[in-house]
Amino acid sequence: MRNLNKIFIIFGLLIVSSCGLTDISGNLNDPNNVGPDALDLTTLNNKAQAEFGDFFRESSETGMELTRMLAMTGGDRYERVYQPQSHNDIWGAAYNNALQPIEVIIKDGTQKTAWRHVGTAKIMKAYIYMTLVDFFGDVPFSEANQADITGNFNPKVDKGQDIYNACIKLLDEAIVDLAKTTAVSLSRDVFYAGDVKRWTALANTLKLKGYMNLRLTDQAKAKTEITTLLAADLIDTEAEEFTYKYAPETVPNRARAELYRQFYQPALGGADGYLGNYFMFQAYKGKGIEDPRWRYYFYRQVGSKKEALNRDPNAIPCSVTPKPDHYIADGQPFCTFEPGFYGRDHGNNDGIPPDGPFLTAPGVYPFGGNVDNTAVDNTTFFGRTIQGQGANGAGIEPIWMSYFTDFLKAEAALTLGTGGDAKALTEAGVKASIARVQKFATQKSLAVTAPVTPTADYVAKVNELYAASTDKLDVSMKEYYLSLFGNGVEAYNLYRRTGSPKKIQPMRATLGGKFIRSLVYPADFVNLNPNAKQKVFDAYNKVFWDNNPDDFIN
Repeated sequence: MRNLNKIFIIFGLLIVSSCGLTDISGNLNDPNNVGPDALDLTTLNNKAQAEFGDFFRESSETGMELTRMLAMTGGDRYERVYQPQSHNDIWGAAYNNALQPIEVIIKDGTQKTAWRHVGTAKIMKAYIYMTLVDFFGDVPFSEANQADITGNFNPKVDKGQDIYNACIKLLDEAIVDLAKTTAVSLSRDVFYAGDVKRWTALANTLKLKGYMNLRLTDQAKAKTEITTLLAADLIDTEAEEFTYKYAPETVPNRARAELYRQFYQPALGGADGYLGNYFMFQAYKGKGIEDPRWRYYFYRQVGSKKEALNRDPNAIPCSVTPKPDHYIADGQPFCTFEPGFYGRDHGNNDGIPPDGPFLTAPGVYPFGGNVDNTAVDNTTFFGRTIQGQGANGAGIEPIWMSYFTDFLKAEAALTLGTGGDAKALTEAGVKASIARVQKFATQKSLAVTAPVTPTADYVAKVNELYAASTDKLDVSMKEYYLSLFGNGVEAYNLYRRTGSPKKIQPMRATLGGKFIRSLVYPADFVNLNPNAKQKVFDAYNKVFWDNNPDDFIN
């Protein structure tokens, strides 16, 4: 055996000698660390867009919890709900995942005169930073993701106002870049398939949404800028809508919409998570008339609370708890409400009972779930969720829908006097939202066969409330809120900016603390960056454009 080993060693040395060591070293290129010359802008752009969609999802889910679309279950007082480690995912999705390839695209694309890549990257960068400011306030900007140039791995924060100004400038630059002749075509564009006109409409629309926030601190300038933008090309058609699309696939893991995967699991009745009772109630019958969208927004697994308790008496512990005294009677449900809606109330941090088979799940719009075809008088219905139902997770992230623009125009008319009929704009937004939600289901080959309120009847009710109200902004913005299902970024901004919807469900605890006007900084940022300073947890911590009173919202 020893002689045989010697033979193999000698034979191996002969092979190495014959090949030559210099030849081997010349082929030692690491395929996992390619150089800048091998950079493919199209592939990198595809990654940036995917990471951008993930950043929106992370941000949106937090916003939906704060605005009662999803139940906020992390604590019974605001300062206990979100700890620094709660926000690492949003921060990482922005700085580590999305902004790094975006910065490379802007730099390398400029050198290669790939102007469509540069323009779209600047738009995504502006959106991300404006959202970071909206959620956190002052954040790293000028020194962020510059370590390869400056060697500074500990960027300081910039003022939110300065970042907003820089982002609006980025959007203006993007519009100019998109109009240039490009050396590289924008292929594999998951948002607009390389359509420059639609990207330009998005840039204008993002400026509009930014100035709507800025109207609180500089009304005169906001009015001037918004008036100009209202004459520009904005997202006002379905074809221009800015959405991140999911697919009904198991691999990769995030191919399906996140909330679909959460509520439609491989095991029958394994739903996990809670929708907000307040939002469900308002979208079901908050005006005394059924909203035409509710059967598309939600899917009830059970026809009544009685049926759920018959099947498992331990499923709904809050059913034996009295409604809190500080809840008003009108529009603020508690625990469950008929017919068979079961989510959670704002700030309910109780343990998890065996309630998976009875939870109300997200519907087909926008998360790719099921439509609700159960008659409201079918109290014994029991139909558990499972992966594969509905649109099988082929939902969307509704980053900006066409009707969002209608509602912003209505808000501008009511608050700034920019012109236009606010009532007509509100009505247009409601009609467009209903039509789009219903069409979305049709496109997924899903039909609602149960009775649905005619759009005309619902619109008539909205117009009746609008005409009778002394707070027309609240009537209009509540309709905006109801159309925003799936978009917690705009819902969170809307609530802090206008206070709508009024009389929203409060924290379940009587002393729920101060509403979170901005998030505390993530643990990763504060613990790893010596230039970072954490906020005071029990302070309001308002972002720069939020000059509303401390007790404005709850």
